[in-house]
Amino acid sequence: MIDCMLAAAEAVKTFTQVEPIGILVFLCYGFIVALIIIGLIRLVRFLGSAGKEVKLTRMEVGKLAEEFHQLRQELKGEKKQDSSSE
Repeated sequence: MIDCMLAAAEAVKTFTQVEPIGILVFLCYGFIVALIIIGLIRLVRFLGSAGKEVKLTRMEVGKLAEEFHQLRQELKGEKKQDSSSE
């Protein structure tokens, strides 16, 4: 009976001993998993704000197009005045 108890105590002692290389491998895997999770979070945030960015870009392009249209109208008006004054 004492032999069984000693064997069980020895088994628990060897089971609880952790090798340093095992901890290092575990930390490396944890670091990789953390990087993947951070990357996924950043991707989701980027994709969420991409719609807003496209909308703002379309508004800016629309404003530029309107300004170009006004400039062309002014240039056409000046050319008509120059040709009528000659």
